[in-house]
Amino acid sequence: MIKFGAWSTILGLAAGFGALIALLLLLQSRNKIANRVLAVLMIVAVLRLMPYVLGFAGFYDAFPWLSFAPFDLALAIGPLVYLYVRRLVTPSLPRGWWVHLVPAAVDLAYTLWAFALPLHAKLAWNDRVHVVWIDPIETAAAIMSLGVYLTATFVFIRRYRAWLTDNVSDKDEHRQPWITTLLCAMALWLVVVVGFDTVDRLVGHLSYRSRFPQYLVFAAIVMGLGLEGWRHANRVFPLMVAREAVSTPPAKDWATLGADWAARIRDEEWWREPGLGLSEVARRLATNETYLSRALNAGLGRNFNAVINGFRVEALKARLFDTDSDLLDLALQVGFASKASFNRAFREQTGMTPTAWRSSQILNQTKNTASEATAKTVIP
Repeated sequence: MIKFGAWSTILGLAAGFGALIALLLLLQSRNKIANRVLAVLMIVAVLRLMPYVLGFAGFYDAFPWLSFAPFDLALAIGPLVYLYVRRLVTPSLPRGWWVHLVPAAVDLAYTLWAFALPLHAKLAWNDRVHVVWIDPIETAAAIMSLGVYLTATFVFIRRYRAWLTDNVSDKDEHRQPWITTLLCAMALWLVVVVGFDTVDRLVGHLSYRSRFPQYLVFAAIVMGLGLEGWRHANRVFPLMVAREAVSTPPAKDWATLGADWAARIRDEEWWREPGLGLSEVARRLATNETYLSRALNAGLGRNFNAVINGFRVEALKARLFDTDSDLLDLALQVGFASKASFNRAFREQTGMTPTAWRSSQILNQTKNTASEATAKTVIP
């Protein structure tokens, strides 16, 4: 008898919510490809819940032919996370992206073949072959796949953050809390899978109902990622573009070039422009990004972000000393896009907060004035 109780209802609501978010993501016009990949990831996660939604409601008892229904596409989760993050911060999916999904496609083909078998053959295959040989391999492969792809995604994001530092003046405006949330959620997914499967194989077989906490965590992850994914669906990140290979003449004086180009940036006051990027500065200097980056890093020992924010902080220090205007207003005037990026850059450049620096300068000025006044009153 089919009956939706508390357990099946909880999982069913999470699955329905995830399916709705996936549909909305498919209809998004901004970040179209990335959102479609995320929508597919949401669908795969929803399908992962379905055997338990249907099982707790009694569907498998009423319709045993549902055995081997293609709900478990675990081998697709890791690749989809990786491809989504890649497409979110680069102009296109990596070349040969479909190769990452081949193992999942092979596993899906096998599941569809088994699902199409007559019921008696299906049950015999499950007991004699699938449970004994194939299921352990599928489980281990899914765990390994998710672990490898999460690692690859973490490494890629570290490379992207380094790229932001070298190419964008306001790197703090482009933090990736959503990406971090996604990776942490999928890491939790992996930990839960490993934990329950370890108990199942080493301690004792876990029944269908014993695994409910596992799927409750999955349901929470689906709902959390659905909310955050939709909230950030229109978020635009600077796109990391691979630089063209440029041969480096051995006679280049990078220190001189770096000093000259930095002086040009300072004198033209390009640093006042919020969101100034390496590519735009290279274009104005009639050079390429590789040469400009090399001149700043090798010639001056400072990356693009540090050079631009250094000019902004120097200009700001003069204003802080001469006026008591609002700090945020002053920061915006010299090119910072927000108070957060301004505070971080100022601390990196001076080792102090803007307020503390202003106070210290006022105190030093007061001491110097007092010393001069005392000196004038001394009789030779």
